[in-house]
Amino acid sequence: MDPNLSTGLLVAFSLAGVIALMVLMARWARRRSKGAVMAGALLSLFAPDPALERNIRMAEEAKQTVAEEDEEGEGKD
Repeated sequence: MDPNLSTGLLVAFSLAGVIALMVLMARWARRRSKGAVMAGALLSLFAPDPALERNIRMAEEAKQTVAEEDEEGEGKD
């Protein structure tokens, strides 16, 4: 079998499986099942944090500012 074909089939079946899982979870959640709430909470642990990049950038800027202040302080002595 062609490697590109097998890779494409793997991606297609994986995508179909994820979509089917989402549909099942939506049906389960509509019945207001406690299990659906717990599963949603557990799955949200793996979701990317939208503010993560911003927080990392702010921390790097703060470190850079502190480093610059330290360099200025050492130059005055």
